[in-house]
Amino acid sequence: MWRPKSSEEVDRTSLEAPLAIAFAKYVEETCADFAQLRECRRYAKSGREIVSLDLKIGVPQRPIYPILPTEAISVAFFPDNEGAPWVFVAREDFPDTPHQNLMPEGQPSALCIDDRPWQDARANYTPSELMGRIVMWFDKACQGELHGTDQPYDPVFLYDSAHEVIVTSQAEQTMADGERLDIWTTDDSRKYLIVVPFDRERAASVSTAGLQVVYAEVRPDKMSRIRRAPQNLRRLVEMLKERDLDLLPALQSAVEDWLALAREDRDKAWSFCILLHMPQIHPRTGEIGSTNLSAFMCSSSGGEIGQALGILDANDSDQAGEVKYVRLFAAKPQAEGLDTIGVSVAPVHLQLNAARAKLMSGREETAIRRVAMIGAGSLGSSLAEMLVREGQFQWTIIDDDFFLPHNVSRHTLLANDLGRSKVNRLASRLHSIRGDADLIPIHENVLRGGPDGKAAGALDSADLIVDASASVTVSRWLADRPSTPRVLSTFFTPAGRSAVLMCESADRKVTLRDVEAVYLREVLTNPLLHDHHQSGQQMRFTGACRALTNRIPTSSVAVLSGLIAGSVPDASSAEDPVLKIWTMRDNGAIDCLPVPVATIRAEAADWTVLFVHSLLDELVEKRKIALPNETGGSLMGMIDYEARIISVVHALPAPKDSVGTPTSFERGKRNLRRRIDDAQTRSGGQVRYVGEWHSHPAGHSAAPSSVDMKQIEDLSVALEIDGLPAVSLIIGETDIGFLIREAHHG
Repeated sequence: MWRPKSSEEVDRTSLEAPLAIAFAKYVEETCADFAQLRECRRYAKSGREIVSLDLKIGVPQRPIYPILPTEAISVAFFPDNEGAPWVFVAREDFPDTPHQNLMPEGQPSALCIDDRPWQDARANYTPSELMGRIVMWFDKACQGELHGTDQPYDPVFLYDSAHEVIVTSQAEQTMADGERLDIWTTDDSRKYLIVVPFDRERAASVSTAGLQVVYAEVRPDKMSRIRRAPQNLRRLVEMLKERDLDLLPALQSAVEDWLALAREDRDKAWSFCILLHMPQIHPRTGEIGSTNLSAFMCSSSGGEIGQALGILDANDSDQAGEVKYVRLFAAKPQAEGLDTIGVSVAPVHLQLNAARAKLMSGREETAIRRVAMIGAGSLGSSLAEMLVREGQFQWTIIDDDFFLPHNVSRHTLLANDLGRSKVNRLASRLHSIRGDADLIPIHENVLRGGPDGKAAGALDSADLIVDASASVTVSRWLADRPSTPRVLSTFFTPAGRSAVLMCESADRKVTLRDVEAVYLREVLTNPLLHDHHQSGQQMRFTGACRALTNRIPTSSVAVLSGLIAGSVPDASSAEDPVLKIWTMRDNGAIDCLPVPVATIRAEAADWTVLFVHSLLDELVEKRKIALPNETGGSLMGMIDYEARIISVVHALPAPKDSVGTPTSFERGKRNLRRRIDDAQTRSGGQVRYVGEWHSHPAGHSAAPSSVDMKQIEDLSVALEIDGLPAVSLIIGETDIGFLIREAHHG
């Protein structure tokens, strides 16, 4: 059992730590079949208490590790349960297993029985749970099941340094290149030390901070298992020498650098940080795992370490009093004197990079793709920041806008960015989040830059375009642009209660035009989306008549942006087109509506006509229901005169004064104008009246009759006032036909 010299034996009834009292009582009164209380001890100064017992282990016939049938266990408790109990096994030949803390030399083996934060486990931590975890640890050790697939091979260092080390992404690259490193401190407490590439211009300030860093790397093929953490610099040097790494030249070089930068140290608290890349080794198989950084801290100056190495000597003479140390020429560094330099172990934090970001966000490793995002507003900035934090994509961001005071409410930029280019400041912010983020800002209007502009080149070279401009014009321009890669468009509705994501198919046979048509049909037909495009409250942010912005809560922007960001990687990786609509309810619930995208395209009269497939299915069903009579009604859709594209998305119910017979259909007019206006309002003004549809009787095809030709001629004349063509859709027995006619003047 463990009997540290600084402790004294006490009677069980004299224990004071609450959990120690309960555990000792539990062992005596409940665990007699497999455990026997042996001794209780207390540290006089700290008040920590130790409960030791003999524990019977159910050792199998062929245990993976040489666990004894009875092991002497010592459990250390903190006063007032201020820390988690520690479980020790004092026998020197206790086997090397996973899930042991890496203790200093001379200390007993420490079992890691619980990896939860103590503040989370403390309230419900009982003696029975403690005993259960100890027993489980030994059961798993015997079966070789201690090591989880997501856990490191090496035991966890017992961090005993007052410092924590943060290694930047640039410093990681500097290590890989074998270049020099610097170390900064965040404040006077010196708790957090930042490792960065060496900067000669800042060398003087680094020296006055009293910090210096040494980096070395152990070759994987020479690495062997570490069982005990060194307590002084000599033991660290010897431990690494056993692994074919000579640390002495690196220490000598660091001391010489220190001597060149600053020759005084008596009035400063110095820290020497030794960073080591050491591969992880499985204790049983010897398998090499990942390579982690470890930080060993020496609270000594370069002069003190140089003197301990035997390459410097203190200047005790009266001459050159400002020089505290002098170099001993031709002296070779020796490890023997380094046992006076204490070593502590500090945790190392690595700056977020793409791989770590994906791991932390639960994203699977995917191929790196270049995204060109149009729009650096509230949605674009939130979307980019979330996905950069998740390690997704390389980014080119295109926008010609500037950051103004009213933007602060919903944008990720801050007040000190006012008056500056949104894309430039956003790129700077994203780079500060992830140093390895590949960001290209382009301050340009994507519609005005021309084919030779930077934006055009960025679009052509991208793997994916994300349209966050909230501009229908931009979305349709991208859909029609032949050299454009796959496009994903996303936006909020005016009231900020809904968000929409539209993504083309991977082969671009289904473009945003198709997805938009399906989206608007869903808005017009789904009762859940009745108020989808309700007008939001607007406000002027300056005195200009067009200086308007929607009044949307920042919390809504955050929620909806998060939903979109969570779907972008999967949507952009799928082969098929994607349409998702999210709606926030008043009670805080969120509806997500995924909608299948299917359209039919046809060419006629120099026009491309796009029909939503579900609309045609609806009309075929209406014909069947109306038989033997004909039926019909008005069509709603979008007409892009410049692009020569007509999208037919919806059919209004036939007015009640319509008349259908087995050989004809005459569409009525009652309430028709109101229904057309309602559809326009419900779609946010995107759809309009585009024509008519009717069915043919049983046994007849969709071929137009002379009456149909006369009707489309009359309809085109009626629409001539708007300069638009007319569409006539015919549903036959087995086929569907349509006519397009523009009024022409003789």
